Amino acid sequence: MWQRRRKSLAFGLAFMFAFGQLACGGSGGGGLLSGRGGGGGKPAPHFEPGFNLFSPEQDIELGKRSAQQIAQQMPLLNDEPIVNYVRGLGAKLAARASGHKFPYQFNVVATKELNAFALPGGFIFVNAGAIAAAKNEGELAGVMAHEITHVALRHGTNQASKAYIAQKGLGVIGSITGDDSDLGQVINSIGGAGANMLFLRFGRTAEKQADLEGARIMAESGYDPRDMANFFKTLQSKSGGGRTPEFLSDHPDPGNRVAAITNALPSLRVSDKPIRDTEAFNGVKARLEGRRAAGSLASTAQPERTGPSDPNSNPSGAARPEPPAGSFQPFRAGNNSFAFQYPANWEALSSGDDGDSNMIFAPKGAYGKLGDALVVTHGIFIGAVAPASNDLARANEAYVQQQLDVNADFRVVRQPQQISIGGREGYATMVAGPSVVTGVTEVDIIYTTATADGRLFYLITMAPEDEFESYQPAFQQIINSLQLAR
Repeated sequence: MWQRRRKSLAFGLAFMFAFGQLACGGSGGGGLLSGRGGGGGKPAPHFEPGFNLFSPEQDIELGKRSAQQIAQQMPLLNDEPIVNYVRGLGAKLAARASGHKFPYQFNVVATKELNAFALPGGFIFVNAGAIAAAKNEGELAGVMAHEITHVALRHGTNQASKAYIAQKGLGVIGSITGDDSDLGQVINSIGGAGANMLFLRFGRTAEKQADLEGARIMAESGYDPRDMANFFKTLQSKSGGGRTPEFLSDHPDPGNRVAAITNALPSLRVSDKPIRDTEAFNGVKARLEGRRAAGSLASTAQPERTGPSDPNSNPSGAARPEPPAGSFQPFRAGNNSFAFQYPANWEALSSGDDGDSNMIFAPKGAYGKLGDALVVTHGIFIGAVAPASNDLARANEAYVQQQLDVNADFRVVRQPQQISIGGREGYATMVAGPSVVTGVTEVDIIYTTATADGRLFYLITMAPEDEFESYQPAFQQIINSLQLAR
């Protein structure tokens, strides 16, 4: 939970591919083409990419754009030993991938959610929670081989191609060139930023291909594909009676995937002594456990969560706030310095220090008082303040430090990055730390830019890390709608 803070942001277009493959589901995939010899018995499954309007080079360009936005929306882990380990394992597996030789890149998302996802062109993200859930290196290799296959078989742009033809008809085949305007036109045609929701999941065909071709990659890399199946069993056991792990929600079972992987074993060259436990893997898990323990500080004082109409109407310790509504309502500052849209089930509160040009927007139950401090767990701070310097970079640095001084347990997890916000040059800085309300790590992004009258505009988005991804569509809509006075 953040106490009195602010920020501004600019996400740009969130291409369908970012969240299309972020959640492995939807229809699509390639066709079964041929077999590869195994250790006797039937040939190993081998798939080729399906229909696609895009070239492999365009996959890379689209994936690169989406990866840049993911880096703004998600907290990437900066722990060098952990990240280097994942990249080394990924490179080893990707070397066995079929098809186009994409420039595979691997990053770790600093969240405890059990998930992994892949963007077109080879940009793969593995959540720290997935690493922690794996019992051995073989299980982690299975998760990564599955995602590598989505890239190799070009499932993301296969789906994009089908959606585009559904909009434009068969006459568009062969018409997509590599320039930015043409690629942007395709994205906008199938829904622009909203197209993400069309690609939340791959279908069973694509998932089955990712399982079976991933099993082949594992076997050829020295791992036992049964470890991939074991990881799915672990996730299934975690879904009983509680919240379904994100990986299972994003990677729907194509139909007894464990049995399918087991049935493919006779066709694969599985080592008699497959790699399972390694010293490097155990070291990374221990390091992750240490980070998680350090970041999970328990709250000793629970502030009352209140709503704006009657501060005493909501019970202390209320349940999590309702998720952001799909509909939005407009807001314009009284001095016309900025305007934007925010979720219809959020409420606007003045911070009290500069009228309605410094505001808090949050759902009921997401803010309250802790002593003399106002605390917020979900929502945004937005407004403008006097800058500490006439240089934007220095003013941003000073503002971020001011917020860290107020929230002593928070730290910068991603250094300031230059962005465009409201049509202006700005900065985005990601910070994170333990919330005194929820007891879990909160992820915040501080966005800043200069106003027309020389002040520092800020917009700060905030949410607990286990709800961070679900709040991103609302945060992005807020930013996309932002207008600053000229």
